[in-house]
Amino acid sequence: MLDVLLTPAPFVSSFPYTDTLKVLEKWGPGCHFLGHGLDSSIDELETLLETERAQNPHEPPVVALFTEFPSNPLLRSPDLERLRTLSDKYDFLVIVDDTIGNFNNVETLPFADIVVTSLTKIFSGDSNVMGGRYAVGVLFFLRNPC
Repeated sequence: MLDVLLTPAPFVSSFPYTDTLKVLEKWGPGCHFLGHGLDSSIDELETLLETERAQNPHEPPVVALFTEFPSNPLLRSPDLERLRTLSDKYDFLVIVDDTIGNFNNVETLPFADIVVTSLTKIFSGDSNVMGGRYAVGVLFFLRNPC
């Protein structure tokens, strides 16, 4: 599935976990990194999407956008509703990491196709276990019927 998500290059909004960014940069076609997670970053994203669409109108300009909600360590929360609108217009997946906010505290699934969470700190504060979860929203299945 990783190969599918990486072609064409995905966008990364806000500041993801270091390894997430490095994997996206190293394998596949790279990624567009919009590291601040501010409204101005979403403006930049929209401009890039428009440019990519104009250059190749028959291909989606991007396959996925990865973002944290809120980001770590700056606790910036991108406008998920606006990202969802762009996703619908340009036909790409929105993948949200809600680890810092925690799925009990923030409601990201209505705006995301996929939500991922690290459960390691919830399970143990001693870093002696690892855990994670992902949730696939109904939007994903509407975009990708079986």
